[in-house]
Amino acid sequence: MSARFPALAYPTFRQFLAGAMIGSIGAFMQGTAQGWLVLDLTNSPAALGVVSALQVLPVLLLSPLAGVAADRFDRRRLLATTQLSSAVIALTLAVLATTGLVQFWQVAVLALLMGVAGAMQNPTYQAIVPSLVARPAIGSAVALNSAQFNLSRILGPALAGAAIAAGGLGIAFWANALALMAVAAVFWRLRVAPVPAAERTQAASMWANLLDGIRFVRSRRLVATLVLLAGVPALFLLNYLMLLPVFARDVLGIGAAGLGMLSAAIGVGALAGALGLAVLRPSGGSGRSLLAGLVIAGAAEIVFAVSRVVPVSLAALAILGACQVLYYATSNTLLQVLVPGRLRGRVMSLYILTSWGLIPIGNVVSGAVAEHAGATVALVAGSAITLLAALLVATLVPELRRLEAGSGAVATRLPQPTREAVETT
Repeated sequence: MSARFPALAYPTFRQFLAGAMIGSIGAFMQGTAQGWLVLDLTNSPAALGVVSALQVLPVLLLSPLAGVAADRFDRRRLLATTQLSSAVIALTLAVLATTGLVQFWQVAVLALLMGVAGAMQNPTYQAIVPSLVARPAIGSAVALNSAQFNLSRILGPALAGAAIAAGGLGIAFWANALALMAVAAVFWRLRVAPVPAAERTQAASMWANLLDGIRFVRSRRLVATLVLLAGVPALFLLNYLMLLPVFARDVLGIGAAGLGMLSAAIGVGALAGALGLAVLRPSGGSGRSLLAGLVIAGAAEIVFAVSRVVPVSLAALAILGACQVLYYATSNTLLQVLVPGRLRGRVMSLYILTSWGLIPIGNVVSGAVAEHAGATVALVAGSAITLLAALLVATLVPELRRLEAGSGAVATRLPQPTREAVETT
């Protein structure tokens, strides 16, 4: 296994991966149950959108500061603390749902608080990975982490559905609370190599640290390109997820059962893409593969948008899911090897801001276009803009096409899998 997946040679990374998967399954269980609960309480899709927006809003507001925290404080303890905070929130919702006292405003407030905890966690979660494996295995680690996330995206909702059928919504919330407590314990016990003195963030104000990270991104053409390019699919490509119910009901005419098939096709494609990337490109890929993934993803979305044949639509979504993972896993790995350890949290926070925080804005725009011109037009237009942006970057930033994750220019101090580490972990 370690020959095909080099990151698995590191016991600490295996521990991290197991904890991350437990947390991901719990999060998808809670997300599924929370959506069902909101509809039960309000019977309003608009209310569902409000709760979803509240949970994502902190990413826009807090990601840069969370990146500073990831560079200033012990990342292991920060991860454990955010997991415990999320566990308390999930536990509160579990008690309210189980006792029948839950109201919509409570769900909205708890979703906002869960979003705050997630926004504070995300940069640390990304920045700690290079501390768990050697540099040549970073690409493998990122791909395996993507694989567990996409496998959890399949398992979590299924388990939530079974839990709801078995004993009500509260079971899913209790399960997530317990999962988060377990993950906090796992992360607390991680054996992470200390950051060298030369790479530590110097004592200064949070604002000065934040500006330091922004200046670094601005001064590095490749880093700035990777951070800014991530905003293109967030704004113009990923809105297909929001419009899936429209295609299932109104375009393809396959109803709720068909919506499940469409979602499953994305998950299967994403999982296959993540595992394939981990096996075929353990070093993490290249700028060429990043651009190819974005271009093929855009083309696949156009095929899905214009297709009226269900098998073709399913195949297009599977390809889209695989190429989406190829793009994001590769861009993540390239940033990890290009950025020094002392700045990694801040740079990854800006990457999270563009790659995730801009998605709600893209959804609002795409929803407005779909309302007036149709869902097909909305997806085709967004995909065309994505293709154009990818071609412009390939032309204007030729050094990106030559970039290989295995030959990044920034040296970092990373652990090796020693016999002692294997035995003690």
